[in-house]
Amino acid sequence: MPGVTARSASAPKNDWPGLAATLATFDDDRLAALLALRPDLAYPPPRDLPALAARAGAWPSARDCYLEVDRAARRVVDALCLLPRPTAIGDLAALLGVPTGDTDLTAALRRLEDRALAFAVPPATIRLLPALTQLDYPARLGPSLASALATHTSAALEQMAARLGAKPARTKVATLGLIQKILTDPVTVGHLVAQGPPGTEELARRVAAEGPLVNVRGGLYSIDERTPAGWLSKRGLLGIADFYTAVMPREPAVALRGGSIFPAHCLRRPEPVVDAVDQGTVDATAAERALRVVSDIAAIFEQWDVEPAAALKAGGLGIREVRRAAKVVDCTDEEAARILELAAVAGLARVDIVGGVARPTARYDEWLALEAPRRWAQLAGAWVASDLHLSLAGAIGTKEKPIPPLLDRGPELDAARRRRLVLDALERTPTGAAVTSASVHQGVEWDGPGVWGGGPATAAMLISWALDETQLIGLSAGGALSTAGRALVGGRLDDAAAHLVALAPPVVNEFVIQADFTAVVAGEAAVEVRAGLGLLADVESKGAATVYRFSEDSLRRAFDAGRGAQDILAFLEHHASRGVPQALAYLIGDLGRRFGNVRVGPAASYLRSDDPSLLAEVLQAKRTARLRLRRLAPTVLVSDVDAATVNLTLQTAGYLPARENADGTLLLTRPVAQRLPDKPVPAYAARRAPDPRAIVVELRRKPPPPAAASPKGPAAPGSPAPTPWAQPVLADILRPTDIIRDPRAVRALLGQACDEYWLARLSYVGSTGHATEITVEPTELDGRHLYAHCFPMGNERTFVIDRIEWARILTDAEENLLP
Repeated sequence: MPGVTARSASAPKNDWPGLAATLATFDDDRLAALLALRPDLAYPPPRDLPALAARAGAWPSARDCYLEVDRAARRVVDALCLLPRPTAIGDLAALLGVPTGDTDLTAALRRLEDRALAFAVPPATIRLLPALTQLDYPARLGPSLASALATHTSAALEQMAARLGAKPARTKVATLGLIQKILTDPVTVGHLVAQGPPGTEELARRVAAEGPLVNVRGGLYSIDERTPAGWLSKRGLLGIADFYTAVMPREPAVALRGGSIFPAHCLRRPEPVVDAVDQGTVDATAAERALRVVSDIAAIFEQWDVEPAAALKAGGLGIREVRRAAKVVDCTDEEAARILELAAVAGLARVDIVGGVARPTARYDEWLALEAPRRWAQLAGAWVASDLHLSLAGAIGTKEKPIPPLLDRGPELDAARRRRLVLDALERTPTGAAVTSASVHQGVEWDGPGVWGGGPATAAMLISWALDETQLIGLSAGGALSTAGRALVGGRLDDAAAHLVALAPPVVNEFVIQADFTAVVAGEAAVEVRAGLGLLADVESKGAATVYRFSEDSLRRAFDAGRGAQDILAFLEHHASRGVPQALAYLIGDLGRRFGNVRVGPAASYLRSDDPSLLAEVLQAKRTARLRLRRLAPTVLVSDVDAATVNLTLQTAGYLPARENADGTLLLTRPVAQRLPDKPVPAYAARRAPDPRAIVVELRRKPPPPAAASPKGPAAPGSPAPTPWAQPVLADILRPTDIIRDPRAVRALLGQACDEYWLARLSYVGSTGHATEITVEPTELDGRHLYAHCFPMGNERTFVIDRIEWARILTDAEENLLP
């Protein structure tokens, strides 16, 4: 892949009128589309067109946009970097190996123009955005052979020519020309690399195809004829970049590519390999998985209501809790971790660090009250928009241990875009066809070649994760999107839920009570039925039908919640399609008569009953001896033990006591599920993205930039000289002192600070969760970290980019005030 580090902090030389003047020629729709395609240009909203042009033409923004375009557009940029500027369209087409009017080339140029990365200049030339000329190694080609061998002495070049089988010339220049002639011929170079030590040809062809740099183990001291890198360097196929790095010059790389810089049909997206499938089978299979994941989350959280999941000290759930959840829903540990992470992504659960437990949130009860298809649509919609890699939960981390689900990892900025590329590849496949996994891998790596680097896994693994997740959640089956999944990917959540309704078991208001005290609900129980049975009985099994079991303990739960025997029987008779078995009706009636015959209240506690003989029995029972009961009256006993302990002891002894308040009314004790507050939405996520059209309206109110000089010929005598590109706004763009909060824009700003040696002010959230403001001099930026010197101490420190709340560049005056 071509490098994207800036070669120089200074802007490249320009000879065209100005990006601001060019953007002024865009109509409103095209300008709004530019802001939508490059959202970093829209936040904060630019004050005028020159400011917008300054951002669009700056290296960090142009680099990030280049990394996000498809492979065809990137190859066009690479070719433009290799050609003189401006570039004739015919020369560009010839270098790419396509006809001048090639439709793929035209489409790629249009995509670049839409993003303000390249511009058509009449009559038939293309001009590349000057910032992109800073790309290192375009087309993955290294420096020229003359540049790579410039430091070699005449004697060294003569020895190199001799190794290549040629007679050295009389002068250094002639010898270098001889070497160039040999290393430019594809046939000669192909035979040459085959003669080296084992591994030489493989190394040479890999470096020629994938990029010019080679890591030399052991550094320059290991360069000798016995190693592939040493053998190639002695013959000019590798030059020295630094002590540990070699670079392949351009000419031998092109020769190893067969004499062409770009492969044949280099601008054409690979055609996917598809197989015919029965869409009805796809829909049914995906619907089964969709309803399964919905019921699995509910089943796990029912267990958490009884026994909350213990959290790790560092956050997240340990393997023991993951295995407990996997046992509840009968799946693997990896699947359970993903299901838990999906629930967290949807805001249904989180970890309480202070309490050391994981519980459902308040939002879970609202979600549970919905019908199953709508519950699924909410889960899947949250997954599509999530900024986390779902499958990272449960994956093996760097310490050879599974990564805990529900761990607060912070936003993973490329997760949603990667997921969208995979979903788009599946959506592009017509209904009734399934695309192979290999085709999806090829397609998404073509659509977003720069998106798959930077971790947290290899590109192949990240794509496989996304494909597995679509099946786990029930959007696809066998490589094809379901009808409901296709609607959800298109943003139509209501339509997706409606499609699933047609395949889901019907929502039923009836159940069958069997003689063994079980109730069978065939399908999805209505909300009121599910709530009623959940109070009266315990879930015994789930599947196509849900089985509930009645028992004295479960029915006593209903009595404790304030239900009377008649209320319970009325509910069962109303919903039981075959009536209530006589044995169950007798049990309910018997419990109703016995419940509350003994009353327990605070005194420390007391017992009262209208049946003196029952109290006498309680007083004499061995199981109640530890309560130290004593009689105050024939119908009243008291104890120095608290009422809750007395009540539990009597229940254990087989009685049915009822708790009462101090005023004699029944104390209802239906258990209340513990819920955590919903997780607060991060500031960057809560902030609404600026409306591109509203920004365009504001830009149009400002005076237009100076008109661009005509590119057709020299300026008229006496007219002012053309303004160099971006010169009207250099003072504005070199010091963007606004506070930037958008994570992607923060990265771009800090990258620019590294290039320009600016000082920056950060708000950084440390490991304790507290934010601190720090002044730094950024020195290096990678995918996840910023390396910088801190002021005023000057110590070097590493910052996690995801923990930077905001950043801004210091003004000249602020820098001068620093010690």
